[in-house]
Amino acid sequence: MNFTQRVIGVFTNPDKTMNDIVNDPRIEEAIVIVGIYAILAMLSSYILSSHISYIYNITGASQSRLQGVNTFSTIIQLLSGLLVPLILWLIITVVLHLFALFFGGKGKLYPQMLTALGYTDIVKVIAYIITILLFTQLPYTTITISGQNVFSIISSVTSNAVYQSVYYMAGTVVMLLGVIISSLMGVFAIKNGEKLTLTQSAIVVGLPLVIYIIIQLLSHLI
Repeated sequence: MNFTQRVIGVFTNPDKTMNDIVNDPRIEEAIVIVGIYAILAMLSSYILSSHISYIYNITGASQSRLQGVNTFSTIIQLLSGLLVPLILWLIITVVLHLFALFFGGKGKLYPQMLTALGYTDIVKVIAYIITILLFTQLPYTTITISGQNVFSIISSVTSNAVYQSVYYMAGTVVMLLGVIISSLMGVFAIKNGEKLTLTQSAIVVGLPLVIYIIIQLLSHLI
């Protein structure tokens, strides 16, 4: 299969496609997919941050210095959006590979598993495109940062109109669905790459997924 056939096949016939990928791993293809995913994640962070402006009301602190801190935090946020998907790709692949070893997995971390699991990020690419379109509709809001305690500041940020917007909530749901569907594709990646049964592969991928979903739900409820 060529690159285009594999991209289509991940959706139409993931079992056969993942088998083809692990038998002929082309790591550069996975890098392209994860790279696009990372760029979209950074763009999403930029759009989100562009809809929030800050007014600092802290006695004794110069506005120029505070504005510099805000600019620095924005840069860090954008870099995180770019680097986190790349780092997570490596970490998730290592974790799933090690977990698969407990079930007798026989796959190779590089390049087979890295390539196969990198392909599963195709779903996240689509999810981020939808999320970006949703985020462009977010309301613009201003947050005043005063000399209050850190918990009050966090509360004022998380309760503002952007994070309460239906567009932000919809984007969050879309990304969660992207992770779930990507994980379903990951089951076939583990099955073919680690030579495990479908049930074993579902356990390897499903347990970390359940933990992730629980953490996400708790973070939105607290």
